[in-house]
Amino acid sequence: MLTIHYYMLFDGPDELWQHIKTIYNEGSTFSFSGKTSVGSKDIFATLSNIRSTLAGDWPPERLVHVVEKLQCRAHGQDGVAIRVSGSFIIGNQFLICGDGMQVEGLPNFRDLLIDIPSKQMGTFQEQFIMEPGNVIGRYFIAKQELYIKSRRGKSSP
Repeated sequence: MLTIHYYMLFDGPDELWQHIKTIYNEGSTFSFSGKTSVGSKDIFATLSNIRSTLAGDWPPERLVHVVEKLQCRAHGQDGVAIRVSGSFIIGNQFLICGDGMQVEGLPNFRDLLIDIPSKQMGTFQEQFIMEPGNVIGRYFIAKQELYIKSRRGKSSP
């Protein structure tokens, strides 16, 4: 689910972007830069603004997530809490590179020989609370918090 979230945010085609709304519900919250969005429509609007900002005018290389650390734990009765941290770099694809993490279909980070420090534009930390939906095996994002710190030291809580 998070792979789809990050893919759609950075690499997904515009015509499929609207489907990101389905991973939130009307009680979901998203916090970024001191503002909280509530409900799938409001969150979608906020994420769309972030998406257009991150896309910039730099094809074929653009700002992309490099997931360097991923932690999961149980949350409440049936939920899952997930913490993700990593870097924003100039590149051309979303990457997951933490020790022990490999996503099927994505290249192995070690094979790419990318020098993260030289390409790093900033860092991010994100926390997701996932709750079960009304269909067996389907989860939605109940709460999401995003923190971004630019390389220049500015941060957005």
